[in-house]
Amino acid sequence: MNLKFRILSVSFLVFAAILLSITYFRPKHSAPPYLGSSYRSYNSTAHLPATDYAIATFLTGQAKDDDSYFVATRVLTYQLLHAESTKCDANNITFLVLCSESVSCAQKATLRADGATVVQVRDVPVNWWIHSGVTRWKEQFTKLRVFEMTEYKRILFMDADTLLTGHIDGIFDEPEVAILAPTLDRKNQVRWGESQLPSQWLFAARSDNAFTGERKHPTPPLQAQAFSAGFFLVAPDRRIFEYLLSVMAIPRRFDPFTMEQSLLNYVFRRDGRMPWRELGWRWSATWPNEEDVKLEVVSLHEKLWKTGPQGLKDMWNRKKGEMLRFHERRRGEGP
Repeated sequence: MNLKFRILSVSFLVFAAILLSITYFRPKHSAPPYLGSSYRSYNSTAHLPATDYAIATFLTGQAKDDDSYFVATRVLTYQLLHAESTKCDANNITFLVLCSESVSCAQKATLRADGATVVQVRDVPVNWWIHSGVTRWKEQFTKLRVFEMTEYKRILFMDADTLLTGHIDGIFDEPEVAILAPTLDRKNQVRWGESQLPSQWLFAARSDNAFTGERKHPTPPLQAQAFSAGFFLVAPDRRIFEYLLSVMAIPRRFDPFTMEQSLLNYVFRRDGRMPWRELGWRWSATWPNEEDVKLEVVSLHEKLWKTGPQGLKDMWNRKKGEMLRFHERRRGEGP
């Protein structure tokens, strides 16, 4: 064996040892560092009203020729704050729009004028091994900031591409969200490298119809093992946020293709120590169909400006038109 070959062999072994130590011998309970304890971005000026409950959505920056999610956020804001058939009646609920750092100042100003409480949050750092083919995938993890918002007892998170058919605020009165649950003593589910769990928690969601027939799902729907990360209700807890970060730091601990949805389904898996609770089926539907509307499912999660049954797309476009006319009238009433 010549000298050059020996040097190459030793170099390869040293590199493999370093890589192995980084990947597998990370200190227990480690989490990627983040600056400070506040979720707020340095230039966030939002004043958060002192209410018990909040409904939150999340907006990221858009391509110059695509403002679809910005428009959807405006439509959702209109539905929750202004439309008589869907607006929140309770005085103890705040509507929040969490904005990633890439959202423009003009869009944030428009949302504030529409009545939303805009909160610019710092993006959640994404580890090197997490990647997906989905557009804007990195920023989707920033919606996890809701777990840090301990100003509120409960937060209902909804993706912006949601059409409401009725009042959603009654969800905070459901028995499934009234009481925190103790973390289960399932020692076989204690995984290496993950930070300590809180002693009690709350995470409730709806089964994802993607696993029970997609558009052809029955109504009432079947329950599934997995939930949609576009609609969930939590009791904010910073320990859970730190736990999520610790899981993100461990390569291949969850499938990153569906981003934060895979992470949340891993953390709150049915057989884990914090199994997710099932909310009533009338609160939300993914892959919505006409039967969901007929049976008064309150929120329909779909990009209805471009996909979905034509009747539901027509409903969304009518709601968009209502929103635009409403704000035109408001501007006309001003000085």
